[in-house]
Amino acid sequence: MPIGEAARRLQRETFVVDGLVTGPPGPPMVRRLLEAGYDACNWTVAGHSDSTEAALNKIAAFFWLRDALPEQLTLVRSAADLDGPPDSGRLRVLLGFQGAEPLAGQFHFVSIMHALGVRVIQLTYNEANRLGSGCLEPRDGGLTHLGRQVVREMNRLGMVVDLTHVGEQTSLDAIAVSNDPVVFSHSNARALRDNPRNLSDTQLRALAANGGVVGVATFADFVGDTREGQPSIARMLDHLCYIAELIGVDHVGVGTDIMETAGAAGVWWNANTKRRYPEICGAMDEAMHGITGFERWEDSINFTEGLVQRGFSEHEIGKIMGGNFRRVFQEVLGQQ
Repeated sequence: MPIGEAARRLQRETFVVDGLVTGPPGPPMVRRLLEAGYDACNWTVAGHSDSTEAALNKIAAFFWLRDALPEQLTLVRSAADLDGPPDSGRLRVLLGFQGAEPLAGQFHFVSIMHALGVRVIQLTYNEANRLGSGCLEPRDGGLTHLGRQVVREMNRLGMVVDLTHVGEQTSLDAIAVSNDPVVFSHSNARALRDNPRNLSDTQLRALAANGGVVGVATFADFVGDTREGQPSIARMLDHLCYIAELIGVDHVGVGTDIMETAGAAGVWWNANTKRRYPEICGAMDEAMHGITGFERWEDSINFTEGLVQRGFSEHEIGKIMGGNFRRVFQEVLGQQ
């Protein structure tokens, strides 16, 4: 789509946040995110397949990256680290877990990970763990007692509870327990695409009542039925508009979940994600991971232009592109 001057100006003047970044921590990724206009992100440092030791090694890699790029990268520990103007040439990174497996079922590991800089923990992945049920479990048993302890401890420490991938009842239980706003960092509306990873209206309304934010994602089968081909950015914008209409513009952002799958990453994706989770992948293959018009971080400007064309005000676009995530992150983290 042709990019107008209003979108280009908003991309420069808005504090842009990606609710979910994955990918190897290296200088090229940081440069690309900065050049695409991003000011902050929740970057997956470890996930459901990582042991505690593996997670510690991956955290160390981000420390090395911070030391290599002292002028361009901040590992966010407190709300103050998210202060400052947009387009500053500095990427603020919240280290996050996709799945609580690195905690190894140990309550006291929450505070240890916090001390090491982790600021976002997604309670489950698609399967059940010791905290609760994932979205693909045939029976959602809800948040476990350990899960309740972990949510309360995260509240105490100032860590963001991420309910993406979490089963519906488990997510509703976690929202009820949490005293702080929570996030669904990268999920779309089940009313528009009936994928187990997407959110019901009940979940979305509970999120809004909690004061939290959902980041609409680019993962193709969350956006549209991939049996009909690769969805477009227009369909992703449909999800955002639906959620904003349902629960208000204060509770929606963008969590791209972009994974560029060329080469080894594509082989891994087909052998792992597609094979293990056909329920959420639909007819996707590695070449069809994203959506047309928003396959790379550099395409973020297309989404900003889409918001302009859909009639959102500049103030609303500022909230959607980063202000809402920034608000929740700062409220939860506090002045640590």
